[in-house]
Amino acid sequence: MIQTGLITSAHSDLLTCLAYDFYGTNIASCGLDQKIVVTTTDQSLKYEWKAHNAPITHVAWAHPEFGEVLASAGMDRTVRIWERGEEKAVLLDARGSVRQVEFAPSAFGLKVATVATDGWLRVYECLDLGKLDVWALADAVELAREVQEVQGGWAVSWCKDRYWGQVVAAVAGATDVVSIIQFSPSTSPQTVLELKLSPSSTTITTVAWAPSCGRSYHLIATGGRDGHVRIWKVNPPMLDVIDGDVDEKDKWSAQLVADFDDHARIGPLEGGVVGKVDWNVTGTILSSSGSDGRVRLWKPSLTSGGRIWRIAGSVGVEQKE
Repeated sequence: MIQTGLITSAHSDLLTCLAYDFYGTNIASCGLDQKIVVTTTDQSLKYEWKAHNAPITHVAWAHPEFGEVLASAGMDRTVRIWERGEEKAVLLDARGSVRQVEFAPSAFGLKVATVATDGWLRVYECLDLGKLDVWALADAVELAREVQEVQGGWAVSWCKDRYWGQVVAAVAGATDVVSIIQFSPSTSPQTVLELKLSPSSTTITTVAWAPSCGRSYHLIATGGRDGHVRIWKVNPPMLDVIDGDVDEKDKWSAQLVADFDDHARIGPLEGGVVGKVDWNVTGTILSSSGSDGRVRLWKPSLTSGGRIWRIAGSVGVEQKE
C-alpha cells in the first residue's frame, strides 16, 4: 500500500526540484523564487535563504562525510556550493543556464557533475575539504553543439559502483541519445557507450543510474518527452584474457528491457512529458513523475528473475472544487 502526505511549502513560486539527503531526514527544495529551503521530514524549518539571482533549476546533497553540503544550479549560469546555508563557492564556467547537478560517489572525493544549456558536461573537484572554497574544473565534455533551451533535456547521473571507476550517464539538448562517459586521471574522458532509440522518437529529459547492489550488470532509467519511461540493462566489459590477449567482448553494451507509456496514455495532458525518474537505495524500485500529474512506481516481477518489469502503483494529486 502506498501512503502519501502533503509537505507544506515555504516557497512563494513554483518548485523545480526537491531532494532528500543521504539518511532521508532532511529535504532541500528550490524553485522559481530563487530560494533554497531545507526542512526536516517532520516539516520543521532548518534553513531558508535566497541562493541565486535567477530561478533555481536543481539542488543536490553531497555525501554526509563531507558535512551538510549542497550544490545548486541556476538560470543565472552558476553552480553554487553551500554548507548549512552559507555560500562556500561559485562555479562560473557555464555559458548557459545550468540545469542539473549531482555529486559523485564519496569514494572519488568531493566532486560534482553539471550539465548546462551550452551543451557541456562539466566535473568539478573540491581542492580544500576544510573550507570548501577552492574548486577546480577537473573535466569537460561537449555533449551537443546546437542546443534548443526550450525543447531540450538535460540530465546527469553517476554510476554508483566505484569498481568501474568514474562513469556518468549524461544527456544535453533535443536528443534521444544518452552518453555513457568514463573519466580517468591519466586520459581524457571517453564515451564508452551510447543508449539510443531506434528509430529516433523522442527527446530524453531525465536519466537515473541505479545502485548495482551486487548485480553483474547495471540498470539505467530514462524518461522522455513522449511520455515513455524506459529501462536499459547495461553490461560492463568482461576482462577475459586468453594467452595474453584481451577478448573482443571487452566493451560496454546495452539492451532495452522495459518501455512504459503510462504517462502518455493517462491524464489530462495526452502525450505527457516524463519530468523525473529515480531509484530506491537498492535499485529495485523505479519511480517516475510526469505532466499527467501522477507519480508511478515500477519493479521487476519476482518470477521473472528481474527480466520483466511491471507497475507497482501510482499516486496523483486531484483538485476538488
